[in-house]
Amino acid sequence: MTGWRAAVVALAALSLAACTAPVQGVPDAEVVRPSITPSPDRLPKAGQCTDTGLEVLDCAAEHEAEVTEVGVLEGLGAGYPDDRDLRRAALPACRAALTAYLGSPDHDATRLQAHALWPSRDGWAKGDRWRVCTVVELKPDGSRVRRKTSAKDLLKAAGFGTVQLCAAASPGEAKDAAITACDQPHRAEAVPGVLALGSPQDPAPSVDQVNAKAAEHCARAVRNYVGAARDDVFASWRAFGSQAWSEGYTSAVCYAEATRPFTGRLWGLGRNPLPA
Repeated sequence: MTGWRAAVVALAALSLAACTAPVQGVPDAEVVRPSITPSPDRLPKAGQCTDTGLEVLDCAAEHEAEVTEVGVLEGLGAGYPDDRDLRRAALPACRAALTAYLGSPDHDATRLQAHALWPSRDGWAKGDRWRVCTVVELKPDGSRVRRKTSAKDLLKAAGFGTVQLCAAASPGEAKDAAITACDQPHRAEAVPGVLALGSPQDPAPSVDQVNAKAAEHCARAVRNYVGAARDDVFASWRAFGSQAWSEGYTSAVCYAEATRPFTGRLWGLGRNPLPA
């Protein structure tokens, strides 16, 4: 059977590493075997919804993924590439497609992620070179949300707060920011205004270079998010590392971080008391 392979990214691995520490890359892809033989003429189209494989589902019914783009893998040899080369070829394009599909580059501040699917070794040998880009929503524990609505233009509308990343630990200090649900006690909230640091073809910046670019940008983004400068809320940020950089993860995410855990939201808090 001509199968396919998927770049499956765990939320914990991509919850970004602290701005003062190096960053681990994304995990290896995993093999999933669908119940269909996905020849190029049977691939789903952009805007269609799927399960964990490539079978098309009604987007009004529960589904785990939504196709953002279908394209062709380029720049790879005749032999079946290793997972790292496949990710480098597929993920930058899929992340760009995700930005266009959601209507904003702020998806790195949310639980929405780009996943990429590509032919298996058998399919490659038969000449398949397709890639399918999808968007998935992940729960704080890394499992997939079964959505009943489309993610199309979600971040162009008022959908950011419904998929926003919140962290139980300090994003600026902890190795693991401990992503949690935003209606649970948390320490920080990712804010709109993801900072683009360059292109996957550029050298990955150092921690000092990231910090220099992020300090003013994130301070401004947090001030706009909260609605006022405060002594008990400050800007922190996290960025992906050099391995993930070549796969298209070339951004830093700003967080509004409080001096203590709280329940509630910082969005538009202004000068009101910090929630309990």
